[in-house]
Amino acid sequence: TGEVIPMPVPSSFNDITQSRFIRDYAGWVWYDRNFFVTGDWSDPLLAVILHFGSAHYESIVYVNGVEVVRHIGGHLPFAADVTKHLNFGANNRITVALNNILTPSTVPQGTITYKNNTQLFPKGFYETTTNFDFMNYAGIHRHVSLYALPVDHIDDIAVTTDIKDSTTGVINYEITHSVKTSAAECVVEVMDKSGKKVAEAKGYSGSITIPNAKLWWPYTTDPNPGYLYTLRVSLVASGKTADVYYQRVGIRTVRATEKEVFINGKPFYFRGFGKHEDANVRGKGLDLAFIAKDMNLIKWMGANSFRTSHYPYSEELMDMCDEQGIVVIDECPAVALSAFTDVLQKQHLQTITEMIARDKNRPSVVMWSIANEPQSDKAEAEEYFRVISTHARSLDKSRPITAAINHDYNNDKMAQFLDVLMINRYYGWYSDTGYTQVIDLQLTTNLRQWHK
Repeated sequence: TGEVIPMPVPSSFNDITQSRFIRDYAGWVWYDRNFFVTGDWSDPLLAVILHFGSAHYESIVYVNGVEVVRHIGGHLPFAADVTKHLNFGANNRITVALNNILTPSTVPQGTITYKNNTQLFPKGFYETTTNFDFMNYAGIHRHVSLYALPVDHIDDIAVTTDIKDSTTGVINYEITHSVKTSAAECVVEVMDKSGKKVAEAKGYSGSITIPNAKLWWPYTTDPNPGYLYTLRVSLVASGKTADVYYQRVGIRTVRATEKEVFINGKPFYFRGFGKHEDANVRGKGLDLAFIAKDMNLIKWMGANSFRTSHYPYSEELMDMCDEQGIVVIDECPAVALSAFTDVLQKQHLQTITEMIARDKNRPSVVMWSIANEPQSDKAEAEEYFRVISTHARSLDKSRPITAAINHDYNNDKMAQFLDVLMINRYYGWYSDTGYTQVIDLQLTTNLRQWHK
């Protein structure tokens, strides 16, 4: 038992009170809420899904006292079918146990130090530290949703795009579903920005060609950046529509060479930032006002891109990037990894799987970043990142793989597995502090060494 505090969701819990203990707390916390479920959802042809946008870090979710899902890792969504656990036409209770302790086996990593001197510390006292230099905000950070699906429904849509003859757009799609009867037909329609249907196909996988397609261009490269089509995917059985899903699509290509990254066949210059989702009071909790402000600041400064340092950002922000043509390097939370164990690697692989599953259809995402500044000079880092990079490519062959490197060209073991290198250097800042005149020379020298 402990103090009971009214807690907003979405939000981090750290800065909601004036308590330093709560701000710096590491361990289990419990969320509880009652909610009403309409009796209309008791239909046997419906499945009721409980969805979390993200919760940091380890979550155990109960509905009416019954465990329905566990999830390890922050920043990414998870869900459970809770149909059989609900009381329809009545109140229900959701309970979430949340643990923000990071260990050498979590992504990102941290350490726990137990203070065993009982003359100085109470029994069980421990301190936690992290491998990174930003706040380990914790809480239910994004929306929690309850929604009903038809039992026969669309599970997932995977889309890739191509361009032929510089003007013809190609949308390749693959749709997975829960339909148990072969009689159900899949109809895929493509609508332009005005809602006009411009193409149609049938089947659970295939390609759709769009003559004179409007391409998805980054901001600053075209007068009409971020153009999106919409796929209307329908499951039709016996003349009736069983399920419909709308998937936005931007037609564009990405390619990396030894010297450049190309978007739609043209060299793209990344002008932007590494940023964070933090803000006062709400921590890493979703805040649409701050998202809108950030997007306006990015464009006001003439930027066209950012890296999601050092974790996947909210879907609401990613939506705005798709719409406004802001290019994203999507990064998993593997920041400053050091002890490269099999247990850590398993969690790292799972995190990459979840990140790519969530963002694979986004035209704004042009590269996957598999790590930020790991201790890639260690011998064991070579095999570790061989496995990580191979896994990422197996999930998506349409985008380059990258990572941020802070080791030198002659001792790094990770760069050989990357398509694009992101080199983090702090000349005049962490080294030769204050001597800005050395930056150009030192950076140029280092980049030339890497290029060789």
